[in-house]
Amino acid sequence: MKLTKLMLSACVAALALVSCQKEEGPSLKGEYKSVEIEINNLFMTKSAGETIADGTTVTLKNFRIYLTDGTNFYWDATNEKGEVLSEAAYQFTAKPSAAIEFHFVNPSVNKVVAVANLTDEQYAGIKTYADIKALKLDIAAQQNPDALALFAEDALEATGGQHIPEGDSHKPGEALITNVYKADLTFTPRVARLELDGFAVGFNAGEKARYNKISIHQVAFNNYYPATSLSNGTEEGTLVDCKAENPASAVAYLTGNTGNEWYSDKTSLEFDRPAGMTADTWVEQELANTFYYHFFPVATATPEAEGYPELMFQLSTVDTDNAVSSTYIYTKNFKKGAEVITAFEEGKIYRMNFTASVESDNGDGDVPVNEDDIDQLGRCLDITVTVDDWNVILVTPEF
Repeated sequence: MKLTKLMLSACVAALALVSCQKEEGPSLKGEYKSVEIEINNLFMTKSAGETIADGTTVTLKNFRIYLTDGTNFYWDATNEKGEVLSEAAYQFTAKPSAAIEFHFVNPSVNKVVAVANLTDEQYAGIKTYADIKALKLDIAAQQNPDALALFAEDALEATGGQHIPEGDSHKPGEALITNVYKADLTFTPRVARLELDGFAVGFNAGEKARYNKISIHQVAFNNYYPATSLSNGTEEGTLVDCKAENPASAVAYLTGNTGNEWYSDKTSLEFDRPAGMTADTWVEQELANTFYYHFFPVATATPEAEGYPELMFQLSTVDTDNAVSSTYIYTKNFKKGAEVITAFEEGKIYRMNFTASVESDNGDGDVPVNEDDIDQLGRCLDITVTVDDWNVILVTPEF
């Protein structure tokens, strides 16, 4: 009798243990996530030596993926076979052949973050999400498209799909159906880009003629913030503003550097009045190399507000009486069509263009300077721009 009771108790205990295992095992594993990551704006060069037009792309040399809950990173994800991934699985120097996938991801993960083109020292300093938020970018170091820091982030979105791992050796117990989430990443530089590749100088005909020669010697970018945050693009530091309407300040800003500063470019373009012209005429010249200026765009800016970008031009003239003088002019507005731009966007390229008053609208990045502008010290140039997205090109080394 006692033996029967003992055996019965053992059976009950065994049944309870099996019931507990079947209940708790799959429930715990079912909380893990599978994460699929797509990078929306990642392109590839097709072959070695293929040229990519200057100003149209950002070179992506490397990037790293971080799975986070908004505080911590999690590094215990597995591949399809349930093998825990090494650190290298989160680092990329070539475009993935398919969507990036992580399995058995910690249930706490709710977003994916990616950063690109950082230095080894910067990468080494990233231990938590707060470290990414604390990273600061300096505008002087963000002028080379081959070295621009890039950022991407997206919250996980449930797809309603399921993932069944291969075999039953991934975790203790049977193969599980796990929750599938996706994240769509778009790499964005924290800067906007202004491009200038030439000038169109307008000469008046007849009695309106003012100058026989107009020479352009220098271009300088004015009104910019020196730093921003990598994670949210919030400008920081004191606005650099030379007060362009003040002649002494403007001349000092234009001539007070060695010519190697990122915001200043020297040139030597001479525009002569065409002989025998009987109608107002535009004379065009291209720069030997495109001038470009990257800047951290403020959320909202107007020509009257701080942080609105300006371009300044240092000129010399020979008037119709052969008197020689030096002067400068600077931009009043940047326009998209007829509308003044009040919010520049990061990750956009703004190519300068002719205004509607110019007969030869070639759609290029030229700045129109009419000889009437030169007699108006102050904001005088309305510049129309075309706006393009900044594609991200991942260049894979070829051997």
